Amino acid sequence: MPQIAQQEPVLSGRGKVVQYANGNSAGKFFYKEYIKGERRYKSKEIVGASTIEQAKELAPQVAIELAQDAVNKPSLTTSIDPLDLIAREEKLQRAKEKLFKAKKKEENPKINIEKAFKTWFDQEQKRVDAGALAQSSFDHKFNCCRHIRFYLKNKKITITSQINESTFDDYCIFRLKDTDKRILIQRELSVLGEFIKSYLVKFKYVEARLWMDGQFLPKIEVRQSDRDANPAINPEDWEVIINHVRNKWRKEAYEPSKLPSTNQFRKDIKIVDRKTTDKSKWFRNMFWHWVLVAKNSGMSPEEICKLKWKNVEIVDVGRVSNTKAQEEWEQVMGEAQADGIELEIEAPDLKDPSEWAPEGTEWGREERLIAYITTMRAKTQDYREIPCDLGSVFKRWKEILKKEFNHTIKGDEYVFAQIFNELKQPNQRKIGQHWRWICDYLLSEGKLKGHKFSDRAYTLYSMRSTFIENHILRGTDAYLLARICGNSVATIMQTYERIDIRKRTKELTDIEFGKKRQRPETIQLFDD
Repeated sequence: MPQIAQQEPVLSGRGKVVQYANGNSAGKFFYKEYIKGERRYKSKEIVGASTIEQAKELAPQVAIELAQDAVNKPSLTTSIDPLDLIAREEKLQRAKEKLFKAKKKEENPKINIEKAFKTWFDQEQKRVDAGALAQSSFDHKFNCCRHIRFYLKNKKITITSQINESTFDDYCIFRLKDTDKRILIQRELSVLGEFIKSYLVKFKYVEARLWMDGQFLPKIEVRQSDRDANPAINPEDWEVIINHVRNKWRKEAYEPSKLPSTNQFRKDIKIVDRKTTDKSKWFRNMFWHWVLVAKNSGMSPEEICKLKWKNVEIVDVGRVSNTKAQEEWEQVMGEAQADGIELEIEAPDLKDPSEWAPEGTEWGREERLIAYITTMRAKTQDYREIPCDLGSVFKRWKEILKKEFNHTIKGDEYVFAQIFNELKQPNQRKIGQHWRWICDYLLSEGKLKGHKFSDRAYTLYSMRSTFIENHILRGTDAYLLARICGNSVATIMQTYERIDIRKRTKELTDIEFGKKRQRPETIQLFDD
């Protein structure tokens, strides 16, 4: 007797659905019903059922057929009507088709496109809340999906079942009508691929074969010119910008009753109260120091906005001023001579001013503050330490906060915290807006040249590009530079190496005078 793998009562206990584990009926489902008068079971196979749930759903129909079989059971003197057999076969076929459709629906469900995006965003937000995904990464994905959603809406694709092999073939052409930034389109395709793989394919809203094909999403070629979205600032332009910010734009906020603007789109002079003026004064001083940190540390804008005082260490390594050293020696010797004292002190040796003088007793020592910044790259979530010449900048910003705004900083406070807005992070969007206004104003005045190999405007990220390009020109080791910036060596060389070859002309064209031309001779080791 075959063993029962599983069974469930049906029809209020009248019968039951049984699946056998072995024998000729192994794996099949049967409807069984007990006949009291005959003390036996009658059963019938449930054709088309692959699960116990499907078998229970078909059980009532099989029970009716089993009862009809008993009534219409042919005797030795009667025969079965062929029309009844055909009707029964058609009925069974309809049941099979219904079961097939239900099974296919279960295997390939469909969902509204907008609902799919919302559900995916909710999942990604949970990752942000858990610390597994940076908020900036979430914002990037959300912004990319705005264009993807608009594309699908334009193609009248509203449910996932409408997505097929050719759905995204025209995406690059569609986006190139609005932007020439191919690298932006590439990033959008990357986010789209993540959405399809991690959500649509995972939950079977899109067939896995489409994704495995490798041709489902189009590819776009990113040229070197496309990577110049954030061109480095040439030295002449940087001097113009920082001088304007420090000497003119920053000081306009000091007037007590009115606040003029250099924004070319705002020609008016807005009358403000004292509180607003103090706020403007703080913002412009903050902006000045913010851009100095951005240009001299290589940090991204997001990193600077999140930087806290406890992550900044300042060390005075000292430097030697030869002029000051000579003056100090002459003063000591002059005072001794005036007092009639003969001192045998040799004049100080001239030293390279770039050399560190950690000992306070050295002739001509001047303060040189090195800042060690500990930060975390948003893309990689890896911590790194950046040594840079920003000690005096941080020190001055701290003194401004104390003297001019009576604000005492705390270790867990943001370096550029909004002291007039609950010590929140600085508003990166506002900083970027003022940066654009200042650059636009200076450009309209004809004071900026722009990058030699790019027509794009300077952005906040241009200061990071400037830091990297300056170090490449200086000959800084590529591995060390990549470590400081939180990038790979390949990214550094591919994206940021926009070196003006003229700056290395001497290296390439110098003639070594006074040296005889060398004519090396080859030594023959054998006779023939």
